[in-house]
Amino acid sequence: LLDEAKTRSKAALIKRAEEKEQKWTLEELDQTAEAVGYGALKYADLKNNRLTSYAFSYDQMLRDKGDTAVYLLYTHTRIYSIIKMSGKDMDELKKTGKIALYLEDERALGLCLLQFAETVEEACTKLLPNLLCEYLYNLSEHFTKFYTNSKVNGSEEETSRLLLCE
Repeated sequence: LLDEAKTRSKAALIKRAEEKEQKWTLEELDQTAEAVGYGALKYADLKNNRLTSYAFSYDQMLRDKGDTAVYLLYTHTRIYSIIKMSGKDMDELKKTGKIALYLEDERALGLCLLQFAETVEEACTKLLPNLLCEYLYNLSEHFTKFYTNSKVNGSEEETSRLLLCE
């Protein structure tokens, strides 16, 4: 099961790399395929309520859109890239900066972030890890809307938006 997920993930990564003319070392490709493949399999299993049945599909779990680990990993990578490209010292920003949520997408993302502890507690209390998966997907969706509609680096609100990304 895990080997098949890794193999399919590797094939998808090779295809994307060829389309975007990216160069990967064999080690990078193998490590990434393992992380994505295993993560996709685990997330696909955990996102479903343990009390209901579901159809298993490698094709579905390895999609880069929708409620998949690949989408969550892509969102995480985007956040990391924004922070890295800013060149800012995030530890320093955390000490001196403030978050101001002026736009609707900023507020929606901020409110979603505030629900984390409550979601973790509910998932643990009810023994339903799918609640945490649902939260992470919703958070990724909110971030994507925020990112699409709000410039982060180089904006007047750069510090606030970087802190929101962090």
